[in-house]
Amino acid sequence: MSWLDPQWFTLEALSAEWRRKDIRQWLIGLVTTSIVLALLCQPETIHMALYIDSVGIDVALAVLELQLLVGLTLFYQQSLAMLRGEYDSGGLLSVLMRKTGSLCRYLREAMRGSFRE
Repeated sequence: MSWLDPQWFTLEALSAEWRRKDIRQWLIGLVTTSIVLALLCQPETIHMALYIDSVGIDVALAVLELQLLVGLTLFYQQSLAMLRGEYDSGGLLSVLMRKTGSLCRYLREAMRGSFRE
């Protein structure tokens, strides 16, 4: 049925078209269009709008989540490497970290009853 056919605008034809329509894909398209139009209003975000328009909002969000995960993983690894280096350095923070670790270890042993006579 063509779009200009007057039979298309009947209530039955419109309700049948609405039942056939995939609502999830329609909503994703609507969200993508509104975000792209909002980003096109600012000159600084035009490149992001073109990227979202080319790949779609779901793929763009998946790539953004992946970048966030990689960034957090790198931050965690660098923080852990810094703490390990400080732990081995012998400075004041190293002594504090060692004392805290041994205190936790002794408290755990005391709760288990290892120090009873």
